[in-house]
Amino acid sequence: MKIKIILALLLIPFFSVAQRYQHLLIGTYTKSQNNGIFVYKFDTQSGNLSFESKTDSIKNPSYLAINNNGTKVYSVSEQGKDRNGAVNAFNFDSKTGELSFINTQSTIGGGPCYISIANDNKYVFTANYGTGSVSALPLNNDGSVAPLAQLIQHEGSSINKNRQLGPHAHSVIFSNDGKTLFNADLGLDKLFAYDYEPLLKDPLQSAAQPFIDINPGFGPRHFAFNKKGDKLYLLSEMKAAITIFDYKDKVLSKNKIVDLDQVGFTGKDGGADIHLSNDGRFLYATNRGDANEIVIFKIDDKNGSLTRIGSQSSLGKTPRNFVIDPTDSFLLVANQDSDDIYVFRRNKKTGLLTYTNKMLSIGNPVCLKMTAVK
Repeated sequence: MKIKIILALLLIPFFSVAQRYQHLLIGTYTKSQNNGIFVYKFDTQSGNLSFESKTDSIKNPSYLAINNNGTKVYSVSEQGKDRNGAVNAFNFDSKTGELSFINTQSTIGGGPCYISIANDNKYVFTANYGTGSVSALPLNNDGSVAPLAQLIQHEGSSINKNRQLGPHAHSVIFSNDGKTLFNADLGLDKLFAYDYEPLLKDPLQSAAQPFIDINPGFGPRHFAFNKKGDKLYLLSEMKAAITIFDYKDKVLSKNKIVDLDQVGFTGKDGGADIHLSNDGRFLYATNRGDANEIVIFKIDDKNGSLTRIGSQSSLGKTPRNFVIDPTDSFLLVANQDSDDIYVFRRNKKTGLLTYTNKMLSIGNPVCLKMTAVK
C-alpha cells in the first residue's frame, strides 16, 4: 500500500506540469514574414505566453496537425490554384518546442488549406481549396511523408457565380471513431464521407452515404462532432450559419440551422472556425467580415440543440482558427488581417469570455494548435 501511495505522489508533479503547460503552435500566411510556424509555451493557469521556436522559409503553413504523442507536426503549404501545394513534415521536441524539418511532398492539388492525421498515423489527408480535391499521403515509420497515394477530384458547381463555379474542398475531419473521413466542399455545397481503409491501395472509399447536400449558397467550411459522436455541427462560410446534423449508423440527417449573426445585423460576415469546449457544454464559432467576433452557444445536453448566449469581439480583424486549452480555462483566437492573437479567459460555468490583456503580434496568423509540454 505504501509503495502505491509513493508512486501516486511521484506521478502528481508530472501530470500537473503536463496539464498546466502547453506548446502553442501557430500556422501563418508568410506574406509579411518568412518564418511560417511559431511555437510558444502557454501557461494554462496564468495565460502567459513565452517564445520557444520558429521555422524558416516554410511558405504559407496555414494549417497544422500534430500526432497523438506530440512528436510530429505536419503543415500544408497553401499555394494558389496550380497543382503545387505541399505537405511538410517536422520532428517536434515536446520538451523544448523545437521543430526540425523532415521532408516535403506535393499534394498534386492546389491551395491545400486543411490537414488531418489518421489515428493510426499511417496517412495524412489534405483539403485542396484551389483545385477542389482531397489528397491522401502515406506516412513512413520515421514520420516522413511519402508520395501521394490517392487524389479524389471533385466536380461540379453551385449557385453563387462568384465563388461556386467549381469545387473548393475546405476541410477534412474524421468521425470520433476515426473510421470515416468527412470533407466539406464550399464550392459544391456538399459534405462528403469516405470510409478509411488503410490496407487498401486507395485508403479512402466512398461511404454508404457518399455525401449530403448543404443548403445552396451556404458554402460549408469547418465542422465539429460532439463528445458522443451523434451530432455534427457544420459551420458555413458564405451564410455564416451552423447546420446541426444527427449522426447515427454512419448516416447524417439535418436537424436545424442556427445563424451566427444577431437579429438586425446588416454588415458583411463569414463563418471561419468552430469548436466545442472540452466538457462538451458550449460551442464557439468565429465570424469575420464586419462582425469580427466569437459567437458563443450553450449546447442542450439532451438533444444537442444550440442557444446563443453571447458573443465576444475578437479584438482584431478577420478571426480565423481558435483553440481552447485542455483545461477549458482559456480561448485563444488568431486574427489574420490585424496580425495578432488574443487570449481570453473562459468562465467554465457560463461559457462567456473575458480578455486577459495578453496578446501576441504575429504576421497573418491562421491556425492555432496545442500539445502538452513533456
